[in-house]
Amino acid sequence: MGSRWISLSVSCVIISVWLIGYGLPSDESMIIFLLLVTVIQSLAAYQIGKYVDQLRQMAYHDSLTGVLVNRRFLDKLVEEVELARSNHQSVTLLFIDLDNFKIFNDSFGHMEGDRLLCQFARLLQASVRKQDTVGRWGGEEFVVLLTHTDTIRGLAIGERIQNQVRLALSGVTVSIGVASYPHHASTAEELAEKADMLMYEAKKRKDCMMVASNEKINIGKTNTRSLS
Repeated sequence: MGSRWISLSVSCVIISVWLIGYGLPSDESMIIFLLLVTVIQSLAAYQIGKYVDQLRQMAYHDSLTGVLVNRRFLDKLVEEVELARSNHQSVTLLFIDLDNFKIFNDSFGHMEGDRLLCQFARLLQASVRKQDTVGRWGGEEFVVLLTHTDTIRGLAIGERIQNQVRLALSGVTVSIGVASYPHHASTAEELAEKADMLMYEAKKRKDCMMVASNEKINIGKTNTRSLS
């Protein structure tokens, strides 16, 4: 793409020089030259804007799975918690870990491991609404931010994710930590810490979902536990 713009610029300069040297009055040639310069500047600005957007896309999204990277997800979490605070609403955060992923990697190789991560990321995106946000926290850990969602609804979505994983990814299970603002945390940082801690507790049991103990749980037969 860059070589095409260089070629276009050189061509315009050559045309302008030719116009100055032949046939047309110099003032008319200058007008044409200035018009060509304006066109080149406009096209260059458009191309630079597209390039900046591409760089931003690369910086914000995980190169393997396409979901948000850790840093950008945190920014989004802060934004949504502040918005929920202003509007007196709830947001729920899911921390999700692929159980035994390292064993899977060792058994089938890193290429298959990467393929599994991509499949799981797509499954997560398909399991939530457009206004929700999916991110990769690191390694085999993913995060889902559910806007306008209380803990009970968040647990139901977590259960749905677990069921879909069992159906779509044979032999794969996930462990989930669930925390909500403002019920379990007063800031975005506290919310992330709480959900992360609950996920690690769930990982000890495998194929489990953990939530703080001050919630009443009644969402079916999923292996959901409260942490005192």
